[in-house]
Amino acid sequence: MNNFLPKAAGMSIAAILLLATACTNNRGTVERPLITAANTNNFSIEKIELNDSATVLHGVIHFQPKYWVRIAKTSVIKADGKDYAATGIDGMDFDEQVWMPDSGIIHFTMTFPAIPATAESIDFSEGTDDGWQLWGIDLTGKAGHNINTALIPADARKPMADGPLPEPKFTFDTTVVNIHMAGYRPEMGNQIGYVVNTMHGQYDAQQTLDSLGNTQIKVALSGPAQMFLYKIAPGRAMLSPGDTMDLYVDTHIKGLQNMAVRDNNDNLLPDDYKFYYSTGYYGNMDLKQYGMQFHSGNFGDYRMNGDQYTDYIINQYNVLKDSVDTSDSGQMNKEFNNISLQAQLIYAASNPFWVLAANYYAKYPDWNGKIPSDSINVKLSPENIKRIASLIDFNNPKLVMADNAIDLAYTYDFWKEAGINSGIIEALNNYNRAYAIAERAEPTDDMLSELRKSYPSMADEVAAHNNTRKALIESLDQSMITPTPEVAPAKILDAIIAPHKGKVVMVDLWNTWCGPCRSAIAQNEPAKNKELSSDDIVWIYIADESSPMPKYISMIKEIRGIHYRLNEEQINTLRNQFEVDGIPYYILVDRNGKATGRPDLRDHSAFKKTLLDEVAK
Repeated sequence: MNNFLPKAAGMSIAAILLLATACTNNRGTVERPLITAANTNNFSIEKIELNDSATVLHGVIHFQPKYWVRIAKTSVIKADGKDYAATGIDGMDFDEQVWMPDSGIIHFTMTFPAIPATAESIDFSEGTDDGWQLWGIDLTGKAGHNINTALIPADARKPMADGPLPEPKFTFDTTVVNIHMAGYRPEMGNQIGYVVNTMHGQYDAQQTLDSLGNTQIKVALSGPAQMFLYKIAPGRAMLSPGDTMDLYVDTHIKGLQNMAVRDNNDNLLPDDYKFYYSTGYYGNMDLKQYGMQFHSGNFGDYRMNGDQYTDYIINQYNVLKDSVDTSDSGQMNKEFNNISLQAQLIYAASNPFWVLAANYYAKYPDWNGKIPSDSINVKLSPENIKRIASLIDFNNPKLVMADNAIDLAYTYDFWKEAGINSGIIEALNNYNRAYAIAERAEPTDDMLSELRKSYPSMADEVAAHNNTRKALIESLDQSMITPTPEVAPAKILDAIIAPHKGKVVMVDLWNTWCGPCRSAIAQNEPAKNKELSSDDIVWIYIADESSPMPKYISMIKEIRGIHYRLNEEQINTLRNQFEVDGIPYYILVDRNGKATGRPDLRDHSAFKKTLLDEVAK
């Protein structure tokens, strides 16, 4: 104290006032503060009270009614690099499971110590690995939605010069995408997810970011593809084979999404705000598009006949096309949207049952129930199909740039049966068939030669993929796969179960790509050491060649039992024998060798009880 007084006495009045200001926090309240980024849309801050004694956060939670939520006692706010631990909560208790009311909304307040008046923003964290976090909560009222824009190079933000939609490149080459997350903080995590929609299918993967939020992704392509980022912040870009490009993603989009839920605001994006920018062949091409809302439940009427359905989808197409053509978007965006609409029309024409099924389930929302056979009777006549086909340019290679281009290949048989030359769709069908066979390292020279006539790049990609898969498959230990008996397909199951007569055999039809199959196996596996531990039970697992060999090998190592892998003819015969309606599907074999299809055993409790009852006989 004695040492302090002389020093204070020697300070200027301005310095004393500056010190007082730095220690004072009486700035009133900040209503609905701007949030720079967030890892959740369920929790947000509606108001902040700033005073000399405390910082009070008015929180709101939006969540599903009758589900519980919790706020961790370890919650902190960070201001000017310092953490301030929560000192109190009102409206709920820390670490308490609070059940959401019917409104789906809870309001509460949290109290923290006073923070320096110099702080222009704060971060909030529950202080747990999986807890809610909000970053850059603005205290000044001056922050705008361009908060991260300066972090993105000006050249990368330039809009693509308008004109015709660039022609797709068909060449087999590697595309390099350099990802930059603008506004990134290490607390956001270091893993991004990405999905690439290629002409042969969709795949997703994860990539590790460096400490600055950057990473590089390499993708082998033979034609255009669309990339979508998820996890830390969403972004998208059109890819072209052989391109090297940068994709910048503004993490503020996560803050906007959070505030949109908080403020009940459907208009998510402010005017002129864009949350991703890209360079390269397609550059900042505008990927916004019009679309038919197939899965909204309001598209069509499940009671329509073929004529009514045809009239409906053509009318929907024409209305949307007119909106595109009369919009003020540029030539390139109009062309892209018209191509996307044609791709959607192709899908609607070739999948009328499933399009109308969404409408049926919207009216009768039993999603696990079967649609009665007489409920949807839509059937398109040859005249209907020709009317629709007249609106589509099947020879336009730009169709492969549409969002649902993956689905186009699977419509080939539909158009072929109607006697319509489907152009690029036929090429995509051949390419997809060859690629699928390349997964097993088995494409024929004839198949590749046929594909090479129209699209050499597709043939090159299939050949390269075949060689890669062949080398990988040859390196795998396949000793856990039991050789399939060399009998006629109709006799395969009899041959498989014959050695186990006198025991109860559980046959599980599954595949690696089947989520419900994997879930059921994960549920049943522990029971083999517990209630289903019996030498009288034989576990047989049958997959087919649609399960990629590397994934199949890695999975069966963790599934105790006898494993068979059937070819297409063998598995189709088996499915026909037992009228298999989907997988997982179970075939129960009693001690006398009688095999019975038991789809009811998808119920886990019924599965265990039935097996125990059978063993007890």
